[in-house]
Amino acid sequence: MFILPIRRITSVLAPCVIAGLLTPAAVATAEDAMPGTYYVDCSRASAGTGTSASPLNSLPAVNARVLGPGDRVLFRRGTTCTGQLYLHTSGTAGAPITVGAYGAGDARPRIDAHGNLAAVWLKNASYVHVTDLELSAPGDNTTARRGVWLQAVDSGDLNGVTLERLDIHDVRGVLPSATGGAAGNGKYAGASGGIVVEALGSTTPSAFHGLTIRDNTVRSVDRAGIYLWSNWCRRPDLATFWNNYCTAAWHPHTGLLIENNTLSDVGGDGLVVKSSSDVLVQHNTLDGFNMRAGSVNAGMWTANSDYVTFQYNRSSGGNTTRDGQGYDVDHSTNHVTFQYNVSSHNDGGFFLLCPYGADVPGNVKDFTIRYNLSVDDRARTFQVCGGGLRGGRIHNNTIQLPEVPAGTAHHVVLESATKDGALDVGFRNNIVRTGGTAGTVDWVLDDSSFVVDHNLLYGVPAPARATATLSTAPLLTAPGPGTDDPADYRLGAGSPARGAGTPVTDNGGRDFFGNAIGTPPGIGFHDH
Repeated sequence: MFILPIRRITSVLAPCVIAGLLTPAAVATAEDAMPGTYYVDCSRASAGTGTSASPLNSLPAVNARVLGPGDRVLFRRGTTCTGQLYLHTSGTAGAPITVGAYGAGDARPRIDAHGNLAAVWLKNASYVHVTDLELSAPGDNTTARRGVWLQAVDSGDLNGVTLERLDIHDVRGVLPSATGGAAGNGKYAGASGGIVVEALGSTTPSAFHGLTIRDNTVRSVDRAGIYLWSNWCRRPDLATFWNNYCTAAWHPHTGLLIENNTLSDVGGDGLVVKSSSDVLVQHNTLDGFNMRAGSVNAGMWTANSDYVTFQYNRSSGGNTTRDGQGYDVDHSTNHVTFQYNVSSHNDGGFFLLCPYGADVPGNVKDFTIRYNLSVDDRARTFQVCGGGLRGGRIHNNTIQLPEVPAGTAHHVVLESATKDGALDVGFRNNIVRTGGTAGTVDWVLDDSSFVVDHNLLYGVPAPARATATLSTAPLLTAPGPGTDDPADYRLGAGSPARGAGTPVTDNGGRDFFGNAIGTPPGIGFHDH
């Protein structure tokens, strides 16, 4: 039975009982607490009341409803609403507000922002579940646009928001290009993209906690795919220049889960976690980033965050050498781990390590890059910006270098531009191999504290500081720049990499394929 909540009914009369019956005021109060379902069919010519037989027919009609715990807003499959869905009230942990779909067929109901800032704008609300919608936000790349825009503005802590099974595409937000626009445009507050999460304000520390973003498709969007920001981000670790953007004390997003999302044809950065702590990013696929921005961008990365883990992700198709790496540990981060990921065919390379300063704020501290696969990542495999790396561990990765034709620019395995003498990093138990490379392969290292030990370098020169290097063929199953299937990079029978590594403390306990790590460990992302 459909029940329409009477949330706008109030009474100055106290509820009372007469002869065992509730007074009208008490009835109104009871109904006020009862959840309801609002049906929406924007193909209807006339507005209804919100029942399944008489659905609402416009987003303004939906936005006028005051939603509460347990309420549902369901859009009819196969229909399109134009405008912006604005959600600004909260559910509860046991009774979230749900926005979803109803009706026959597989087609998701679509919301076309039609000139608005976002197709779905959720502001200062907790316990809201948005699912099974198709979202677009067309534009001319001069004004902000988002598929989903989550905002916390002087709201305090917001909890329990879930975004899942959304198809987000054709979001054309502000986009810098090679011929105009600042490279930093869209990297801080006010970003455009498929899913944009931001905390703003100056009076009440605000953040999202327990946010879940999963099973979504994000395609053909400008500028970012999935992007997290907060101006509540000042702390001693912060790179100095970020004080221009961080205007309030550190109060990070926490307990976030970003998983099973598919991103493609992204104008700028792919998936970015900023000003957050305790975040798990896993099983996401990114194919094609920096497709239109013409500025510095990377695939999946984090900055000014703590305890972030990226695992079981794929990042490919980076379309720039201005950064352009599949993954990035950026400045002011602590305790970040990248494990069990695949990076392939990125113009900029496999990994960017981009701290700022040595003995000043902006260092990258206690980071781990382990048991990953890199195939045909170009320009350079690892690039270090001019800053300090403290307690870094790069171990047990398998790296298939790109083919470098004779007479062309050489490939750099690791390029360090730092001049502060502060690279406390161990590079151990990695396989780096070429495949028919005719050009030159080199290392550019200017810091003696960078340890290169127990690696297998096949067709790759060892830097002068390297110790315990193997140079024989690793005997992988079917390697080559033409395949990024992890199975093709397993250790074959008789591989000299089996059991040839050096023990690494706190190694994660398993290799890329889930095998337990042997004693001693193997070299590369496959242990045995």
